[in-house]
Amino acid sequence: MSKHPLIVDTKYGEETLYSHCVRLSKRNNSLLYKLESYLGQKLTDNHELSEIRDTILTVSADISKLHHNIKVGEDDEGLQ
Repeated sequence: MSKHPLIVDTKYGEETLYSHCVRLSKRNNSLLYKLESYLGQKLTDNHELSEIRDTILTVSADISKLHHNIKVGEDDEGLQ
């Protein structure tokens, strides 16, 4: 892994790729609460809604691991 963290320019300013992924994952998970509140029921109470819930959770997990899977150049190249 590179000594220098990747920096992402977002609408919130510059942040590390790790912190950006964590924030996106949490934001994605918050959709579950909003959806349950809107529907007035738990997503696990309905098979189709449970599948939507599982997909959202899988995407959140994938987002939170994304920073481990991105490689840019060689470690000794450095980023410019």
